[in-house]
Amino acid sequence: FTMCCTTCKEFMYRGKKFNSKKEIAQDVNYLGIHIHRFFIKCTRCASEIVFRTDPQNADYHMEHGATRNYEVWNDKREQEEGAIAEREEEEAGDAMKQLENRTMDSKIEMDILDSLDDS
Repeated sequence: FTMCCTTCKEFMYRGKKFNSKKEIAQDVNYLGIHIHRFFIKCTRCASEIVFRTDPQNADYHMEHGATRNYEVWNDKREQEEGAIAEREEEEAGDAMKQLENRTMDSKIEMDILDSLDDS
């Protein structure tokens, strides 16, 4: 992920090589999976940057020393998760709504298959 040092405002891009110190966070775990904490130095000012793994979202979480840059795919993922949760909440006690949604999904799937057959 891309981050920006809070001390000198240096941008460090995805794929940048770092020497880091890794430790297992003793106070946190997720479903029995160890959370790893990484300590790196800024390439320009040598201030310490700390981030940790986030296995729940298959990502990293900044702890201090830098900020994450805006990433479009995170917004898209959050919107998709929100739409799925909203749909499940809507269908929770309404059998007719479940049937309508399944019918709509089938129609969309049939339209996609028809468009694939035409090309």
